[in-house]
Amino acid sequence: MTNLALTHATLYTPEDEIQDGVLLVEGGKILACGPRAQVPVPADAERLDLREKRVFPGLIDVHIHGLLGHSAMGEGLAQVIQTLPRFGVTGFLATTVTLSMEEITRGLSLMREVLAAPPFGSTCLGIHLEGPHLSPKRPGMANPAWFHPLSAEAFDRLQELAGGHIRMITFAPEEGQALHVIPHLRSRAVVPVIGHSDATYEQVAQAVRLGLNHATHTYNAMRPMHHRDPGVVGAVLAFPEITAELIADGHHVHPGAMRVLLNAKGVEGVCLISDAAPFAALPAGVAHWGEYEIVLDGETCRLPDGTLAGAYWMMDRGFRILIEELGLTPGQAAICASRVPARTLGLEGRKGRLAPGYDADISVMDAAFRPWMTLVGGRIAWKAERADEAG
Repeated sequence: MTNLALTHATLYTPEDEIQDGVLLVEGGKILACGPRAQVPVPADAERLDLREKRVFPGLIDVHIHGLLGHSAMGEGLAQVIQTLPRFGVTGFLATTVTLSMEEITRGLSLMREVLAAPPFGSTCLGIHLEGPHLSPKRPGMANPAWFHPLSAEAFDRLQELAGGHIRMITFAPEEGQALHVIPHLRSRAVVPVIGHSDATYEQVAQAVRLGLNHATHTYNAMRPMHHRDPGVVGAVLAFPEITAELIADGHHVHPGAMRVLLNAKGVEGVCLISDAAPFAALPAGVAHWGEYEIVLDGETCRLPDGTLAGAYWMMDRGFRILIEELGLTPGQAAICASRVPARTLGLEGRKGRLAPGYDADISVMDAAFRPWMTLVGGRIAWKAERADEAG
């Protein structure tokens, strides 16, 4: 029995744009997807008319710390799972923040408990460990007093606490012997990520040879590019093996630098992220994140000294900026927001496309590219009740 038929929609697969399309869902999977003339709707299907709506593969955010007062690093993860569909996100990695090791281990244990029986909502695809294995020269908002180099033994202890859910780890490969942990991570299907790093171009090149293939929030908290010292940024631009995360919120990266990144890497090499803080999308004010005091101004999250502390906007904002300000087609933006993160996590063939056999994780947007309805596994996880509620 066909469960659901999405009809009269513009479908972005994302390779193709299909006008007046039909998408059929059965058993949580996409059964068929194509022009209305080529995809007959079974008589037993529940029809959902999406005239004037745009249908994309669900957004996948591999770097998000929380939203609306809920931290992904702890028991608040349950609320993050339930809330994210409002922003078109169907899958994500719950991302930690650098605190004391005692707080990190407690947070990982709580995340493991939530993931043992997660509520319905956006699928938590695992944990992204960001810190404490960072460079004191590129701390960002984090307190360098808690930093220490990555070791295989340290990672294995954290992975045990996390119940095996760590899928990605951001670290500075130049610190201590961290560079040599990369093969250990790869052998355990964990994505090694360079970030908060002061590495030289040559050190990054060595890391790439060992299996490094991803960069955290490109440009931010990494050694910048100079024509005689390309640094981390130059290496990220130069090596096709590295997929580059991008916070496209209009504050973390200048539009010109975003163009440079997209020109160098192409859409297949750029992974859109939110890096949303636990206070993303809240009204202006002051909040606390662990030991950090965070100032919210309705556009950014900052420490009192002005340092950016995660992002205020969610991933759908970055999706719109890629289209409206950088000139990407909707399909190209969907590659950065869905297909690339799915590929990064080894989920090709399951997520990141609208195609038969793929999970029915779907983001329906209005004409202004604002989330209107989100389906996870073919079930409606969120739907705007009014036109002004979209996004």
